[in-house]
Amino acid sequence: MTITEGKFFFLKSLKSLYNVEEVLHYYKIILNEAFKRNKSQLALYPNSILKKSETIFLEKAVKNLLDQRPIQYIIGKAFFRSLSLIVNENVLIPRQETEELVDWVIEDFRNVSAKKNILDIGTGSGCIAISLAKELKNNMIYALDNDDTIIDLAKQNAKNCNANVNFFKKDINFLNSLNLKINILVSNPPYVLNEEKKSMKLNVLNYEPHKAIFVDNDDPLKYYRLILDYAKLNLENSGLIYFEINPLLLSKLKKLISFYNFKIKHRMDIFGKIRMLRLQK
Repeated sequence: MTITEGKFFFLKSLKSLYNVEEVLHYYKIILNEAFKRNKSQLALYPNSILKKSETIFLEKAVKNLLDQRPIQYIIGKAFFRSLSLIVNENVLIPRQETEELVDWVIEDFRNVSAKKNILDIGTGSGCIAISLAKELKNNMIYALDNDDTIIDLAKQNAKNCNANVNFFKKDINFLNSLNLKINILVSNPPYVLNEEKKSMKLNVLNYEPHKAIFVDNDDPLKYYRLILDYAKLNLENSGLIYFEINPLLLSKLKKLISFYNFKIKHRMDIFGKIRMLRLQK
């Protein structure tokens, strides 16, 4: 099978579920990222023969895409800002909205020379912590999650990205036992309501870790409350919290925050929804 034949195989196999642009995009991702064939090779040598192992990979990829498995899990990596990160079904695929949250932190502290302690709660792939470590180099970056497998993956991502992050295992339910004074806290906790599942795509529902996405309708602000309790004791005066949030929970979340006497600013995402909050102690 040549590169061109592989492209037509992809188009024929996936046209019932994806549009042409999506199929071609996925095919290029696999060629570039899984097979390490760059764009110039694709253009100059369209009749280059694929290896047997590459053909087998393509056939498996088609089956996975027909099952709506995310392309990031198929190739084992996701892209976040300038980073290439290992991902698997233990961790959430990083989103553009979270890039915007990181942008806000970097925007606020890029020109601040004083060293800060920064904590990322619920690090997953490590995308937030690693980005901050790469771009705010004079600070101490800490990141936690509650699973050894997840921490190991985040550590490998940090190593691959040459980023200095202090990862450790901690259950958010016992956050107050963490004796770490910080200046900046960043978190993208689970915030999607169970009732929103009916409008979500199968590639999310069937593959991404539900514990990193969904919250019980009975207590949807649980993780924000636990983080605020920790911040009340361990965030330095004038310290900042950056939250990614569910716009549907904004009014309830503001009401909760009012009990902690934090000043609130919000920011919209690229879709025009209030997706981020910055709190100052």
